[in-house]
Amino acid sequence: MLQVLNPIWLFAIGGIIIPLIIHLWNVKKGKTLKVGSISLLGESSRQSAKSLKLIDLLLLLLRCLLLIILAIILAKPIWNSINTEETKSAWILIEEENSKAIYSNFKSEIDSLDRLGYDLRYFEPNFRKIKIEDIQKGITSTKDKNEAFSYWPLLDLLNVKIPANTKAFLFTGNRLTKLGNKRAEISFPLTWKTITPTDSTNSWLENAWFQESGSIMATIATSSPAATTYSTEAFDPTIKNSRLTLNFEQGLANLHYKDTKNKNSHSLIIDTTGIKIAIYTDKFKSDANYIKAAIRAIKTYTSLKIELQEYSTKDIPSGQNIIFWLSESAIPKQISPKTKILTYENGEVKNVSTTLKLDQNTSDSEIGLYKRINIPENKPDAFIIWEDGFGNPILSQRQEKNYTKIEFYSRFNPDWNELVWGEDLPKALINIILSKNNESKIHELDNRKVSETQMLPIFTNQKKALLDKKPSNTTDLANHFWLALILIFMLERYLSFKNNLR
Repeated sequence: MLQVLNPIWLFAIGGIIIPLIIHLWNVKKGKTLKVGSISLLGESSRQSAKSLKLIDLLLLLLRCLLLIILAIILAKPIWNSINTEETKSAWILIEEENSKAIYSNFKSEIDSLDRLGYDLRYFEPNFRKIKIEDIQKGITSTKDKNEAFSYWPLLDLLNVKIPANTKAFLFTGNRLTKLGNKRAEISFPLTWKTITPTDSTNSWLENAWFQESGSIMATIATSSPAATTYSTEAFDPTIKNSRLTLNFEQGLANLHYKDTKNKNSHSLIIDTTGIKIAIYTDKFKSDANYIKAAIRAIKTYTSLKIELQEYSTKDIPSGQNIIFWLSESAIPKQISPKTKILTYENGEVKNVSTTLKLDQNTSDSEIGLYKRINIPENKPDAFIIWEDGFGNPILSQRQEKNYTKIEFYSRFNPDWNELVWGEDLPKALINIILSKNNESKIHELDNRKVSETQMLPIFTNQKKALLDKKPSNTTDLANHFWLALILIFMLERYLSFKNNLR
């Protein structure tokens, strides 16, 4: 059975309308040929006209085929066939990108599984069989060694490929950027173990703006496995030894690292508009006061143009970058922030005696937590930002249709926690306010790690799924289509040349 991994590219087949239009547009007009006698118009003339028309139609067909085959190649075609060979009872899957580090870390476990006769494979779309020696020699199966595949989409694909009644032992890294957007659903037993890659610190320019003095304030994101934090620094572009450089393109000011070979040197357009923040509250007036004080402290510290407005009605103007929804009432549908909204979550209030854990780079102090909202059992998973002493989420985020929703399972109130006292609140909020990155697309340099429990897919009814499951083999068809593309292109060029000689 033919299957494509990137079906969106099949829409490119619609491009065959281009050679069709060219063919119809370039219909040659007949020429008047003066002859001395009509006896010169014989059967051979009619045969030449018929042959010329046939070649034109053949050229049109070949050019359409070229576009169709190119679209199929971009869609990454594979062929699934029933595997009649006797299957093993387990697969060992190793991520290619970190295969040496993974094998070194789990050597004894992988070796013991390999000695049991289980299939050792790379965790990539073809799930190609390998040997321990391939890992040690650094032999990879992908043509592009920099090509990376997200874990959850690969697990969805593995759910189709793995034979019935077969377990999977998966060994990968644990970066948030590698998960994918939608949690996988599988019907086979899975044991998933992870490591934290050694190249574990990256930084990039997240935001920048001009000060009245002419200097530039920049927000620099620093990402480690523990957290992604943001700091602000002032830069004077006229200083020669500055590590940042400023240039203007199409009327926009761009800031980037001088070292263009540095992978962190992405160009950033300097913000000239500022940030609009709205606070809505009803019965939580004192909570709003704590938030406003923290934002004023952030504004003083960063010299950033922040427009802050408090609302007691739900008629909040559009165009807000961030909305603090300090209310237990539902968010109206007309509320549409540009990037994110922080909400008070509803639910059963639980008295606790534990601590609130921010990321380790924000606060080293212990923040007391006295009350929290219980999370409903049917609540979809979200990425945890803050948690309590038991590992339960206190602040988490999920992606809605047009913005990031940040869910707070406590309150900005001293009766609930000690966060509102001291400098912990401004430090905690600055990461939310200065990060303009929409979490539907995590920055490629983000190095945050994810716990193994957060990475696990959804396990469906295994018994029912395994009964209908048949083992299959996967064959990459890209080379076959490339060969067909080259042959058809050569034939098209030959016929086109021959047609031009007529």
